[in-house]
Amino acid sequence: MSLTSSVSLGALCLVLSSSAMADFRADFTVVKGNAGDNLPSVSRIELSGAQMRTDAGNVSMLFDTRSGSMTVLMHDKRQYMDMQKMIDTAGAAMSQASAALANLPPEQRAMIEERLGGRVPGLGAKVDVSVTATGAAERVGAYPCQVYSTRVNGKHSDDICLANAADAGISGADQATLRRAFEEMKTMTEKMSAGMFRSPLSSMPSDKFPVRLTHYDDDGKVLHVVELKDIRSGAVAGGDFAIPAGYTEQDMGLGRHR
Repeated sequence: MSLTSSVSLGALCLVLSSSAMADFRADFTVVKGNAGDNLPSVSRIELSGAQMRTDAGNVSMLFDTRSGSMTVLMHDKRQYMDMQKMIDTAGAAMSQASAALANLPPEQRAMIEERLGGRVPGLGAKVDVSVTATGAAERVGAYPCQVYSTRVNGKHSDDICLANAADAGISGADQATLRRAFEEMKTMTEKMSAGMFRSPLSSMPSDKFPVRLTHYDDDGKVLHVVELKDIRSGAVAGGDFAIPAGYTEQDMGLGRHR
């Protein structure tokens, strides 16, 4: 998953004891097509307690469901982004821009608003992302699943085959964490342009888990297919949910680099 798809997975609804949660790691593999670093190809989903991580291409997304934080790691650049900070900075910039526009003559204000085309300064145009059940049922390995279609601004972009999380051996407590994380991912991505952080995982129904993802190009042809290869319980390294040493913060042009 590049920044195009990353997209993009946050606070436990109630306080749950750590002992009630079983760490797990799900690995995915490309079964059709060539999923390079710039395509939304999920390769791993990890969960430990109230923390979740997804990997795809050169991008990892870290979620802490206790604090609601979401961090994007860009491994090729050795940089990271704090998404809430980015949204807050963009909001402040938009408020300043709106105040400046209000002081312009009506003709100039209308011209600038037309050129912006509904874009939020620094974040790009708003888009419509919808996920709907197709009614088709399939099987991926040992898992029966239902196919959901993702459309971006009316264009078919992805199909996701979702199995019941319980059938995949995911505990009820972990399902709650997954559900909240995906809800946080959806909330974050809805505040930004899909061109930056759209992920087919961001609008998954509750209590479901992806076992196959199919991505299409603009002409409707299959670019690649990714399937669940393995899912297993067991301790996950705590360092997987931390910002790696030597990574610097990037603000995507909304402020200073650190």
